[in-house]
Amino acid sequence: MKRAHAAPTNRAGLLQAQGVLLVLRDPPPAPPPTPGQPPLVPGNPAEGAEILLAVWDDGSVNGLAGKVDLGTGVATALGQLVAEELSLPFEDVVMLLGDTARVPNQGPTIASATLQIASEPLRRAAAQAAAWLRDNAQNNPALLHNQQVHLTLDMGTPLRPQDQWRVAGQAVPRVDIPAKVLGEAAFVHDLRLPGMLHGRVVRPPYAGADHGSFIGHTLQAVDEASVAHIPGLLAVVREGDFVGVVAEREEQAEAAMQALRLHWADWPGQPPLHDLAQALRINPATARVVAEKGDAAAANASAPVRLQRQYVWPYQLHASIGPSCAVAHWQADAVQGDKLRVWAGTQNPHVLRADLALLMGLADTDVDLVRLEAAGCYGRNGADDVAADAALLSRAVGRPVRVQLTREQEYQWEPKGAAQLMEVDGSVGADGQLQGWAFDTRYPSNAAPTLALLLTGRVAATAQAYAMGDRTSVPPYRVPNLKVTVHDMPPI
Repeated sequence: MKRAHAAPTNRAGLLQAQGVLLVLRDPPPAPPPTPGQPPLVPGNPAEGAEILLAVWDDGSVNGLAGKVDLGTGVATALGQLVAEELSLPFEDVVMLLGDTARVPNQGPTIASATLQIASEPLRRAAAQAAAWLRDNAQNNPALLHNQQVHLTLDMGTPLRPQDQWRVAGQAVPRVDIPAKVLGEAAFVHDLRLPGMLHGRVVRPPYAGADHGSFIGHTLQAVDEASVAHIPGLLAVVREGDFVGVVAEREEQAEAAMQALRLHWADWPGQPPLHDLAQALRINPATARVVAEKGDAAAANASAPVRLQRQYVWPYQLHASIGPSCAVAHWQADAVQGDKLRVWAGTQNPHVLRADLALLMGLADTDVDLVRLEAAGCYGRNGADDVAADAALLSRAVGRPVRVQLTREQEYQWEPKGAAQLMEVDGSVGADGQLQGWAFDTRYPSNAAPTLALLLTGRVAATAQAYAMGDRTSVPPYRVPNLKVTVHDMPPI
């Protein structure tokens, strides 16, 4: 059983706490933008120093990381590293992950990069804390009692050699598994708050579209009389093409969603996708050569052995085992200013916080995104969209609102795994070695903007093409004549 300390729920509370040693760092500068990639959300200097580690006077420890555990055991792995450097039992370390009010901004949890990004500063923080405790404990047995010790992270702090590890690198039970096996896990779907209401959303007919002048401007009328008979219904909320209902009970919200009559204008319709290769080939694109040497076309034309092939990768659903869910609590305060607290299964807490701030007209420091585990994720599913839905509905009624998508909404609107068209023209010379290689790929990737921002018109619904199709496109083989071309294109 993990020995958890009741840590304060925000950074200010941690900084003011007694009986604790904190290791802090100034927010690192945002990495330079990568051409053709979605912009990153940098740390906010107004939040002050980031907290990486809290060692409490009862012997328990919190490690803090901006990454989240998507079922890959991140909380266990990071906890092992902290326990190792502090020479503590693994059970004494509890990781705090993804809660924007407390943890550092370390970007999205993607591409198997959590340990690459989060482990090094966390290990150094733990090693630094251990050194301070060793240096000061001899003359003060009650070292942290009623004390407040703040250390600034020193990335030069030496780490324990790997050949001395006793906790890190060992097989330990995953911290999340027992509760899941016993049915005790607090998934975001399980969250209940006092006074909580239930919401549902009604999506537009243009499922999956994220660009075009019709987005946010297609809803003509809402027939509220069509749901007037439903008991417990408290609100029908409309903003642009965003529509939702709020009721006292979940089944009442579900009934209102099903009964609500809406009048939509015509819209252009999606392009046909029955011939996916052709759809990708004619989608507007900009060619970008990412590797070239020799003359691949001439080499292939003259080779004794030449093969030309086309491969089509279809669109893929994330198909989470449970549809996305979120709870939001809008707290209006004319004196202190409005605040928003959202519980969501996002894999990108700080970006979602920025999106919610933009959606609700708040500073990002007035939005607290609490990350709870959801029903799995690979890529980006609907978790961020439903968080924004809950925020809009909570503001409309001034109470906590829980929103869960239907299976149909999840499948129609989640950001799909993008389709891809790959065309290969390769050849082998008389010596049996590769002679030429021409590779063209078309990959309609985008930044998957949070849906409510599009439906309410907070962001423009313009086609955006990102340079994401070049990953692993250059072959690892020796080829004297090579040309790799990526056709950057907006989504279909």
